[in-house]
Amino acid sequence: MQMTDAKTRQLFEILRGIDLFGTAPPAPPWGDAVPDQLAVDHALRAGANAIPLALRNAYVTPLEQHLPRVLHELDGSPDLVETIAGAVYEHVDAGIARPLHRFLAVVSNLYRSFLDAERRANAGFPVVEQLPPMAMFQHKGDNGPFTLPVDVMTQLCGARVGVVSMPATYADHPVIWAALAHETGGHDVLHADEQLLPELGAGVRTIFGAHSVAVRETMTPAQFMGLLWAYWMDEAASDVYGTLNIGPTFGLNLAVFFAALNARADGSDVPSLRADSGAGEDGRLDPHPTDIVRPHLVLGAVESLIGLRQEVRDAYAQQLTELADLFGQGATSVTISGMLPVGPSTARRVHATLPLADMQKAARLVGGYIASARLRALDGHSIQDLETWDDADEEAANRVAGGLARSTSVVGLGDDAQLLAGATLALFDDPAIYPQVTAGLNEALDASYASDKIWGRPLRDHVYLRTRQMAVELANVVVVAADIGA
Repeated sequence: MQMTDAKTRQLFEILRGIDLFGTAPPAPPWGDAVPDQLAVDHALRAGANAIPLALRNAYVTPLEQHLPRVLHELDGSPDLVETIAGAVYEHVDAGIARPLHRFLAVVSNLYRSFLDAERRANAGFPVVEQLPPMAMFQHKGDNGPFTLPVDVMTQLCGARVGVVSMPATYADHPVIWAALAHETGGHDVLHADEQLLPELGAGVRTIFGAHSVAVRETMTPAQFMGLLWAYWMDEAASDVYGTLNIGPTFGLNLAVFFAALNARADGSDVPSLRADSGAGEDGRLDPHPTDIVRPHLVLGAVESLIGLRQEVRDAYAQQLTELADLFGQGATSVTISGMLPVGPSTARRVHATLPLADMQKAARLVGGYIASARLRALDGHSIQDLETWDDADEEAANRVAGGLARSTSVVGLGDDAQLLAGATLALFDDPAIYPQVTAGLNEALDASYASDKIWGRPLRDHVYLRTRQMAVELANVVVVAADIGA
Protein backbone atom coordinates (compact mmCIF):
# COMPACT_ATOMS: atom_id res chain seq x y z
CA MET A 1 0.00 0.00 0.00
CA GLN A 2 1.33 3.40 -1.02
CA MET A 3 -0.35 5.86 1.36
CA THR A 4 0.09 9.55 0.56
CA ASP A 5 -1.42 12.73 1.99
CA ALA A 6 -3.25 13.36 -1.29
CA LYS A 7 -4.80 9.87 -1.36
CA THR A 8 -5.76 10.12 2.31
CA ARG A 9 -7.45 13.46 1.67
CA GLN A 10 -9.31 11.93 -1.30
CA LEU A 11 -10.58 9.04 0.84
CA PHE A 12 -11.59 11.52 3.54
CA GLU A 13 -13.62 13.47 0.99
CA ILE A 14 -15.44 10.31 -0.09
CA LEU A 15 -16.38 9.45 3.49
CA ARG A 16 -17.27 13.06 4.31
CA GLY A 17 -19.70 12.91 1.39
CA ILE A 18 -21.75 10.25 3.22
CA ASP A 19 -24.50 11.71 5.42
CA LEU A 20 -22.91 10.17 8.51
CA PHE A 21 -25.47 11.60 10.95
CA GLY A 22 -28.38 11.52 8.51
CA THR A 23 -31.72 9.80 8.12
CA ALA A 24 -32.51 6.89 5.80
CA PRO A 25 -34.97 3.98 5.53
CA PRO A 26 -36.20 1.92 7.19
CA ALA A 27 -38.35 4.08 9.43
CA PRO A 28 -39.86 2.31 12.45
CA PRO A 29 -43.33 0.83 11.74
CA TRP A 30 -44.89 3.35 14.13
CA GLY A 31 -43.35 6.35 12.32
CA ASP A 32 -42.43 9.36 14.43
CA ALA A 33 -44.97 8.55 17.15
CA VAL A 34 -43.90 7.27 20.55
CA PRO A 35 -44.61 3.53 20.21
CA ASP A 36 -47.09 1.78 22.47
CA GLN A 37 -46.89 -1.86 23.52
CA LEU A 38 -49.28 -3.06 20.82
CA ALA A 39 -47.25 -1.49 18.00
CA VAL A 40 -43.92 -2.87 19.25
CA ASP A 41 -45.38 -6.31 19.93
CA HIS A 42 -46.82 -6.44 16.40
CA ALA A 43 -43.44 -5.50 14.90
CA LEU A 44 -41.64 -8.16 16.96
CA ARG A 45 -44.09 -10.87 15.90
CA ALA A 46 -43.68 -9.91 12.25
CA GLY A 47 -39.92 -10.53 12.36
CA ALA A 48 -39.58 -13.29 14.93
CA ASN A 49 -39.75 -16.20 12.46
CA ALA A 50 -36.75 -14.81 10.55
CA ILE A 51 -34.51 -15.13 13.63
CA PRO A 52 -32.50 -18.35 14.22
CA LEU A 53 -33.97 -20.40 17.04
CA ALA A 54 -31.02 -19.92 19.41
CA LEU A 55 -31.22 -16.13 19.08
CA ARG A 56 -34.99 -16.18 19.22
CA ASN A 57 -34.84 -17.96 22.58
CA ALA A 58 -32.03 -15.75 23.87
CA TYR A 59 -33.35 -12.41 22.65
CA VAL A 60 -36.84 -12.29 21.15
CA THR A 61 -38.65 -14.39 23.76
CA PRO A 62 -37.39 -12.50 26.85
CA LEU A 63 -38.01 -9.20 25.05
CA GLU A 64 -41.61 -10.17 24.30
CA GLN A 65 -42.13 -11.44 27.86
CA HIS A 66 -40.83 -8.25 29.48
CA LEU A 67 -41.95 -5.73 26.88
CA PRO A 68 -44.04 -3.63 29.32
CA ARG A 69 -40.99 -3.21 31.56
CA VAL A 70 -38.74 -2.38 28.60
CA LEU A 71 -41.11 0.33 27.40
CA HIS A 72 -41.37 1.72 30.92
CA GLU A 73 -37.59 1.82 31.34
CA LEU A 74 -37.07 3.40 27.91
CA ASP A 75 -39.85 5.95 28.23
CA GLY A 76 -38.58 9.07 26.49
CA SER A 77 -36.04 7.11 24.40
CA PRO A 78 -37.93 6.03 21.26
CA ASP A 79 -34.61 5.62 19.45
CA LEU A 80 -33.61 2.85 21.86
CA VAL A 81 -37.01 1.17 21.47
CA GLU A 82 -36.35 1.26 17.72
CA THR A 83 -32.88 -0.25 18.29
CA ILE A 84 -34.10 -3.14 20.40
CA ALA A 85 -37.17 -3.95 18.28
CA GLY A 86 -35.53 -3.15 14.93
CA ALA A 87 -33.03 -5.94 15.50
CA VAL A 88 -36.03 -8.23 14.95
CA TYR A 89 -38.48 -6.54 12.59
CA GLU A 90 -35.89 -5.32 10.07
CA HIS A 91 -35.34 -8.93 8.99
CA VAL A 92 -38.60 -8.88 7.06
CA ASP A 93 -38.04 -5.48 5.44
CA ALA A 94 -37.07 -6.25 1.84
CA GLY A 95 -35.47 -2.84 1.42
CA ILE A 96 -32.82 -3.40 4.07
CA ALA A 97 -32.59 -7.19 4.48
CA ARG A 98 -29.59 -7.76 2.21
CA PRO A 99 -27.32 -5.09 3.77
CA LEU A 100 -28.52 -6.27 7.18
CA HIS A 101 -27.44 -9.82 6.37
CA ARG A 102 -23.96 -8.59 5.42
CA PHE A 103 -23.84 -6.53 8.59
CA LEU A 104 -24.82 -9.55 10.69
CA ALA A 105 -22.15 -11.69 9.04
CA VAL A 106 -19.49 -9.17 10.10
CA VAL A 107 -20.92 -8.89 13.62
CA SER A 108 -20.99 -12.68 14.01
CA ASN A 109 -17.48 -13.19 12.65
CA LEU A 110 -15.82 -10.48 14.75
CA TYR A 111 -17.61 -11.48 17.95
CA ARG A 112 -16.99 -15.21 17.68
CA SER A 113 -13.27 -14.69 17.08
CA PHE A 114 -12.98 -13.85 20.79
CA LEU A 115 -15.86 -15.81 22.34
CA ASP A 116 -16.22 -19.03 20.39
CA ALA A 117 -16.42 -21.75 23.05
CA GLU A 118 -14.38 -24.31 21.10
CA ARG A 119 -11.56 -21.85 20.39
CA ARG A 120 -11.45 -20.82 24.03
CA ALA A 121 -11.38 -24.38 25.28
CA ASN A 122 -8.55 -25.27 22.88
CA ALA A 123 -6.55 -22.22 24.00
CA GLY A 124 -7.10 -22.90 27.71
CA PHE A 125 -9.28 -19.80 28.22
CA PRO A 126 -12.30 -19.54 30.51
CA VAL A 127 -15.26 -20.55 28.35
CA VAL A 128 -17.85 -17.79 28.09
CA GLU A 129 -20.66 -19.28 26.01
CA GLN A 130 -22.20 -16.33 24.22
CA LEU A 131 -24.15 -15.85 21.04
CA PRO A 132 -23.18 -12.93 18.78
CA PRO A 133 -25.16 -9.71 19.14
CA MET A 134 -28.22 -8.84 17.14
CA ALA A 135 -27.86 -5.89 14.78
CA MET A 136 -29.94 -3.23 13.05
CA PHE A 137 -29.77 -0.06 10.98
CA GLN A 138 -30.97 3.05 12.84
CA HIS A 139 -33.40 5.29 10.92
CA LYS A 140 -31.94 8.50 12.35
CA GLY A 141 -28.16 8.43 12.69
CA ASP A 142 -27.72 11.27 15.19
CA ASN A 143 -25.78 9.06 17.61
CA GLY A 144 -23.55 7.28 15.11
CA PRO A 145 -22.70 3.59 15.68
CA PHE A 146 -23.29 2.25 19.18
CA THR A 147 -23.89 -0.99 21.05
CA LEU A 148 -26.14 -2.13 23.86
CA PRO A 149 -23.88 -4.82 25.36
CA VAL A 150 -25.16 -8.11 26.68
CA ASP A 151 -25.04 -7.01 30.32
CA VAL A 152 -27.26 -4.01 29.53
CA MET A 153 -29.80 -6.19 27.72
CA THR A 154 -29.77 -8.76 30.52
CA GLN A 155 -30.54 -6.07 33.06
CA LEU A 156 -33.25 -4.60 30.85
CA CYS A 157 -35.22 -7.71 29.92
CA GLY A 158 -33.21 -10.86 30.65
CA ALA A 159 -31.93 -11.20 27.07
CA ARG A 160 -28.63 -13.04 26.75
CA VAL A 161 -27.28 -11.16 23.73
CA GLY A 162 -26.57 -7.52 22.97
CA VAL A 163 -27.49 -5.28 20.02
CA VAL A 164 -25.26 -3.33 17.64
CA SER A 165 -26.76 -0.28 15.92
CA MET A 166 -25.39 1.37 12.79
CA PRO A 167 -26.95 4.44 11.13
CA ALA A 168 -28.99 3.41 8.09
CA THR A 169 -26.97 5.83 5.95
CA TYR A 170 -24.01 3.42 6.43
CA ALA A 171 -25.87 0.44 4.97
CA ASP A 172 -24.35 0.83 1.49
CA HIS A 173 -20.82 1.58 2.75
CA PRO A 174 -19.45 -1.64 4.26
CA VAL A 175 -15.85 -0.39 4.42
CA ILE A 176 -16.77 1.87 7.34
CA TRP A 177 -18.19 -1.12 9.18
CA ALA A 178 -14.63 -1.65 10.39
CA ALA A 179 -15.84 0.47 13.30
CA LEU A 180 -17.68 -2.72 14.29
CA ALA A 181 -14.35 -4.10 15.43
CA HIS A 182 -14.55 -1.47 18.15
CA GLU A 183 -18.21 -2.08 18.99
CA THR A 184 -18.59 -5.85 18.47
CA GLY A 185 -15.03 -7.09 18.82
CA GLY A 186 -14.54 -4.61 21.63
CA HIS A 187 -17.39 -3.55 23.92
CA ASP A 188 -19.52 -6.67 23.53
CA VAL A 189 -16.56 -8.99 24.08
CA LEU A 190 -15.20 -7.03 27.03
CA HIS A 191 -18.58 -7.02 28.74
CA ALA A 192 -18.96 -10.77 28.26
CA ASP A 193 -15.84 -11.41 30.39
CA GLU A 194 -17.11 -9.83 33.61
CA GLN A 195 -13.76 -9.44 35.39
CA LEU A 196 -11.78 -8.28 32.38
CA LEU A 197 -12.41 -4.52 32.39
CA PRO A 198 -11.95 -4.09 36.17
CA GLU A 199 -8.61 -5.92 35.99
CA LEU A 200 -7.41 -3.89 33.00
CA GLY A 201 -8.42 -0.66 34.75
CA ALA A 202 -6.59 -1.63 37.94
CA GLY A 203 -3.54 -2.62 35.92
CA VAL A 204 -3.23 0.69 34.10
CA ARG A 205 -3.66 2.61 37.36
CA THR A 206 -0.78 0.62 38.80
CA ILE A 207 1.41 1.28 35.75
CA PHE A 208 1.12 5.04 36.31
CA GLY A 209 1.25 4.83 40.13
CA ALA A 210 -2.38 5.88 40.56
CA HIS A 211 -3.71 2.82 42.41
CA SER A 212 -4.19 4.72 45.71
CA VAL A 213 -4.86 8.36 44.79
CA ALA A 214 -8.62 8.41 44.19
CA VAL A 215 -9.45 10.76 47.09
CA ARG A 216 -6.24 12.80 47.33
CA GLU A 217 -6.39 16.52 46.70
CA THR A 218 -3.16 16.46 44.71
CA MET A 219 -1.61 13.99 42.32
CA THR A 220 1.34 13.83 39.99
CA PRO A 221 0.81 14.14 36.22
CA ALA A 222 1.60 10.41 35.91
CA GLN A 223 -1.01 9.52 38.53
CA PHE A 224 -3.58 11.67 36.74
CA MET A 225 -2.72 9.81 33.55
CA GLY A 226 -3.40 6.49 35.33
CA LEU A 227 -6.81 7.60 36.58
CA LEU A 228 -7.68 9.02 33.16
CA TRP A 229 -6.78 5.88 31.21
CA ALA A 230 -8.53 3.66 33.77
CA TYR A 231 -11.67 5.71 33.14
CA TRP A 232 -11.14 5.41 29.38
CA MET A 233 -10.44 1.67 29.59
CA ASP A 234 -13.68 0.35 28.07
CA GLU A 235 -13.17 2.45 24.95
CA ALA A 236 -9.38 2.03 24.85
CA ALA A 237 -9.55 -1.74 25.17
CA SER A 238 -12.22 -1.81 22.45
CA ASP A 239 -9.79 -0.07 20.08
CA VAL A 240 -7.07 -2.57 20.95
CA TYR A 241 -9.40 -5.54 20.48
CA GLY A 242 -10.39 -4.03 17.14
CA THR A 243 -6.70 -3.98 16.20
CA LEU A 244 -6.24 -7.62 17.17
CA ASN A 245 -9.25 -8.52 15.04
CA ILE A 246 -8.82 -6.41 11.89
CA GLY A 247 -5.13 -5.63 12.24
CA PRO A 248 -3.27 -2.32 12.00
CA THR A 249 -5.61 -1.14 9.23
CA PHE A 250 -8.24 -0.75 11.96
CA GLY A 251 -6.32 2.33 13.16
CA LEU A 252 -6.03 3.76 9.65
CA ASN A 253 -9.72 3.17 8.95
CA LEU A 254 -10.83 4.57 12.31
CA ALA A 255 -8.72 7.74 11.92
CA VAL A 256 -10.06 8.71 8.50
CA PHE A 257 -13.61 7.76 9.55
CA PHE A 258 -13.40 9.98 12.65
CA ALA A 259 -11.92 12.81 10.60
CA ALA A 260 -14.99 12.54 8.33
CA LEU A 261 -17.35 12.38 11.36
CA ASN A 262 -15.77 15.51 12.83
CA ALA A 263 -16.03 17.35 9.52
CA ARG A 264 -19.71 16.43 9.13
CA ALA A 265 -20.45 17.44 12.73
CA ASP A 266 -18.66 20.79 12.38
CA GLY A 267 -19.72 21.57 8.82
CA SER A 268 -16.05 21.69 7.87
CA ASP A 269 -13.99 20.44 4.95
CA VAL A 270 -10.83 20.05 7.05
CA PRO A 271 -9.78 16.49 8.01
CA SER A 272 -9.02 16.69 11.71
CA LEU A 273 -8.97 14.64 14.88
CA ARG A 274 -10.08 16.52 17.99
CA ALA A 275 -7.38 17.52 20.46
CA ASP A 276 -9.78 18.13 23.34
CA SER A 277 -12.08 15.98 25.45
CA GLY A 278 -15.07 17.69 27.01
CA ALA A 279 -18.09 16.69 29.05
CA GLY A 280 -21.52 15.38 28.15
CA GLU A 281 -24.83 16.77 29.37
CA ASP A 282 -24.32 15.10 32.75
CA GLY A 283 -20.96 16.81 33.25
CA ARG A 284 -18.99 13.59 33.02
CA LEU A 285 -15.86 13.55 30.91
CA ASP A 286 -16.18 11.89 27.49
CA PRO A 287 -15.40 8.18 28.11
CA HIS A 288 -13.51 7.95 24.80
CA PRO A 289 -9.80 8.71 24.60
CA THR A 290 -9.19 12.02 22.86
CA ASP A 291 -9.33 11.52 19.08
CA ILE A 292 -5.77 12.67 18.42
CA VAL A 293 -4.21 10.03 20.70
CA ARG A 294 -6.20 7.05 19.43
CA PRO A 295 -3.85 6.31 16.50
CA HIS A 296 -1.04 6.05 19.06
CA LEU A 297 -3.13 3.74 21.23
CA VAL A 298 -3.48 1.47 18.20
CA LEU A 299 0.22 1.95 17.47
CA GLY A 300 1.07 0.59 20.93
CA ALA A 301 -1.01 -2.50 20.22
CA VAL A 302 0.58 -2.92 16.77
CA GLU A 303 4.07 -2.80 18.28
CA SER A 304 3.01 -5.68 20.57
CA LEU A 305 1.63 -8.00 17.85
CA ILE A 306 3.49 -11.25 18.47
CA GLY A 307 2.80 -12.90 15.13
CA LEU A 308 3.43 -10.02 12.72
CA ARG A 309 6.85 -9.44 11.17
CA GLN A 310 8.83 -6.53 12.55
CA GLU A 311 9.17 -4.76 9.21
CA VAL A 312 5.39 -4.86 8.73
CA ARG A 313 4.81 -3.50 12.24
CA ASP A 314 7.34 -0.73 11.58
CA ALA A 315 5.65 0.25 8.31
CA TYR A 316 2.24 0.50 9.98
CA ALA A 317 3.72 2.42 12.91
CA GLN A 318 5.05 5.01 10.49
CA GLN A 319 1.70 5.24 8.67
CA LEU A 320 -0.27 5.63 11.91
CA THR A 321 2.12 8.36 13.07
CA GLU A 322 1.88 10.18 9.74
CA LEU A 323 -1.91 9.97 9.81
CA ALA A 324 -2.06 11.36 13.36
CA ASP A 325 0.23 14.22 12.34
CA LEU A 326 -1.80 14.96 9.20
CA PHE A 327 -5.13 15.01 11.03
CA GLY A 328 -3.66 16.75 14.08
CA GLN A 329 -3.59 20.06 12.19
CA GLY A 330 -0.55 21.25 14.15
CA ALA A 331 -1.91 20.54 17.65
CA THR A 332 0.75 20.40 20.38
CA SER A 333 -1.42 19.80 23.45
CA VAL A 334 -4.54 17.97 24.61
CA THR A 335 -7.21 19.55 26.82
CA ILE A 336 -9.20 17.42 29.27
CA SER A 337 -12.23 18.99 30.95
CA GLY A 338 -15.11 17.43 32.90
CA MET A 339 -16.01 15.29 35.89
CA LEU A 340 -13.59 12.35 36.09
CA PRO A 341 -14.88 9.34 38.07
CA VAL A 342 -12.03 8.05 40.24
CA GLY A 343 -13.74 5.50 42.47
CA PRO A 344 -17.12 4.20 43.65
CA SER A 345 -19.44 7.22 43.89
CA THR A 346 -16.40 9.49 43.67
CA ALA A 347 -15.53 11.97 40.92
CA ARG A 348 -13.25 14.95 40.56
CA ARG A 349 -13.70 17.99 38.37
CA VAL A 350 -10.65 18.32 36.16
CA HIS A 351 -9.40 20.83 33.65
CA ALA A 352 -5.94 20.04 32.35
CA THR A 353 -3.86 20.90 29.30
CA LEU A 354 -1.22 18.26 28.66
CA PRO A 355 1.57 18.08 26.06
CA LEU A 356 0.45 16.04 23.07
CA ALA A 357 3.75 14.14 23.04
CA ASP A 358 3.15 12.97 26.64
CA MET A 359 -0.40 11.87 25.83
CA GLN A 360 0.74 9.97 22.75
CA LYS A 361 3.50 8.25 24.72
CA ALA A 362 0.99 7.22 27.40
CA ALA A 363 -1.43 5.96 24.72
CA ARG A 364 1.25 3.72 23.22
CA LEU A 365 2.07 2.35 26.66
CA VAL A 366 -1.59 1.60 27.39
CA GLY A 367 -2.15 0.01 23.96
CA GLY A 368 0.82 -2.29 24.46
CA TYR A 369 -0.31 -3.20 27.98
CA ILE A 370 -3.84 -4.16 26.92
CA ALA A 371 -2.55 -6.25 24.02
CA SER A 372 0.09 -8.15 26.00
CA ALA A 373 -0.88 -8.26 29.72
CA ARG A 374 -1.43 -11.69 31.23
CA LEU A 375 -4.64 -11.45 33.19
CA ARG A 376 -6.34 -13.45 35.92
CA ALA A 377 -9.66 -12.95 34.12
CA LEU A 378 -8.17 -14.94 31.22
CA ASP A 379 -6.59 -17.64 33.45
CA GLY A 380 -3.15 -16.09 33.11
CA HIS A 381 -3.30 -15.65 29.33
CA SER A 382 -2.77 -12.61 27.17
CA ILE A 383 -5.70 -11.88 24.87
CA GLN A 384 -3.31 -12.52 21.97
CA ASP A 385 -3.15 -16.16 23.01
CA LEU A 386 -6.72 -16.33 21.67
CA GLU A 387 -6.87 -13.72 18.91
CA THR A 388 -4.17 -11.67 17.23
CA TRP A 389 -3.29 -10.29 13.80
CA ASP A 390 -0.38 -12.21 12.33
CA ASP A 391 1.51 -12.70 9.08
CA ALA A 392 -1.12 -15.08 7.68
CA ASP A 393 -3.85 -12.50 8.31
CA GLU A 394 -1.76 -9.78 6.68
CA GLU A 395 -1.11 -11.95 3.62
CA ALA A 396 -4.83 -12.70 3.28
CA ALA A 397 -5.69 -8.99 3.57
CA ASN A 398 -3.19 -8.16 0.83
CA ARG A 399 -4.69 -10.85 -1.42
CA VAL A 400 -8.11 -9.33 -0.86
CA ALA A 401 -6.77 -5.83 -1.58
CA GLY A 402 -5.22 -7.05 -4.83
CA GLY A 403 -8.41 -8.76 -5.94
CA LEU A 404 -10.52 -5.70 -5.18
CA ALA A 405 -8.07 -3.47 -7.08
CA ARG A 406 -8.34 -5.76 -10.12
CA SER A 407 -12.12 -5.97 -9.75
CA THR A 408 -12.00 -9.76 -9.45
CA SER A 409 -14.05 -11.76 -6.97
CA VAL A 410 -12.66 -11.98 -3.43
CA VAL A 411 -15.22 -14.53 -2.25
CA GLY A 412 -13.39 -17.09 -0.13
CA LEU A 413 -10.12 -15.13 0.00
CA GLY A 414 -10.48 -14.29 3.69
CA ASP A 415 -12.75 -14.08 6.70
CA ASP A 416 -14.73 -10.92 7.35
CA ALA A 417 -11.95 -9.21 9.31
CA GLN A 418 -9.48 -9.89 6.50
CA LEU A 419 -12.02 -8.66 3.94
CA LEU A 420 -12.44 -5.35 5.78
CA ALA A 421 -8.69 -4.99 6.20
CA GLY A 422 -8.12 -5.70 2.51
CA ALA A 423 -10.78 -3.18 1.50
CA THR A 424 -9.11 -0.55 3.67
CA LEU A 425 -5.71 -1.27 2.13
CA ALA A 426 -7.14 -1.03 -1.38
CA LEU A 427 -8.81 2.31 -0.68
CA PHE A 428 -5.82 3.96 0.97
CA ASP A 429 -3.84 2.89 -2.08
CA ASP A 430 -6.44 4.13 -4.61
CA PRO A 431 -9.56 5.90 -3.28
CA ALA A 432 -10.93 6.25 -6.81
CA ILE A 433 -11.91 2.57 -6.84
CA TYR A 434 -14.38 3.03 -3.97
CA PRO A 435 -17.41 1.79 -6.02
CA GLN A 436 -15.70 -1.41 -7.17
CA VAL A 437 -14.29 -2.09 -3.70
CA THR A 438 -17.79 -1.70 -2.25
CA ALA A 439 -19.27 -4.06 -4.86
CA GLY A 440 -16.58 -6.70 -4.31
CA LEU A 441 -16.88 -6.45 -0.54
CA ASN A 442 -20.67 -6.80 -0.71
CA GLU A 443 -20.37 -9.96 -2.83
CA ALA A 444 -17.94 -11.52 -0.36
CA LEU A 445 -20.10 -10.61 2.65
CA ASP A 446 -23.16 -12.13 0.96
CA ALA A 447 -21.20 -15.40 0.80
CA SER A 448 -20.08 -14.99 4.40
CA TYR A 449 -23.67 -14.63 5.59
CA ALA A 450 -24.75 -17.70 3.63
CA SER A 451 -22.12 -19.83 5.37
CA ASP A 452 -22.29 -18.27 8.85
CA LYS A 453 -22.68 -20.84 11.61
CA ILE A 454 -25.45 -18.81 13.28
CA TRP A 455 -27.28 -17.14 10.38
CA GLY A 456 -26.51 -19.37 7.39
CA ARG A 457 -29.05 -21.73 5.88
CA PRO A 458 -28.82 -25.43 6.88
CA LEU A 459 -26.81 -27.53 4.43
CA ARG A 460 -27.49 -31.11 3.36
CA ASP A 461 -25.05 -33.77 4.53
CA HIS A 462 -24.95 -35.96 1.40
CA VAL A 463 -24.32 -39.70 1.65
CA TYR A 464 -23.59 -39.83 -2.08
CA LEU A 465 -22.60 -36.88 -4.24
CA ARG A 466 -23.36 -36.97 -7.97
CA THR A 467 -20.70 -34.95 -9.74
CA ARG A 468 -20.48 -33.62 -13.27
CA GLN A 469 -17.69 -32.33 -15.45
CA MET A 470 -17.45 -28.55 -15.54
CA ALA A 471 -15.60 -26.54 -18.17
CA VAL A 472 -13.29 -24.01 -16.54
CA GLU A 473 -10.82 -21.53 -17.85
CA LEU A 474 -7.22 -22.55 -17.33
CA ALA A 475 -6.54 -19.24 -15.56
CA ASN A 476 -8.90 -20.29 -12.77
CA VAL A 477 -7.44 -23.79 -12.26
CA VAL A 478 -5.17 -24.47 -9.30
CA VAL A 479 -2.58 -26.99 -10.50
CA VAL A 480 -1.52 -29.53 -7.90
CA ALA A 481 1.59 -31.64 -8.43
CA ALA A 482 0.81 -35.35 -8.80
CA ASP A 483 3.81 -36.22 -6.64
CA ILE A 484 2.94 -35.04 -3.14
CA GLY A 485 6.60 -34.74 -2.34
CA ALA A 486 7.21 -32.45 -5.29
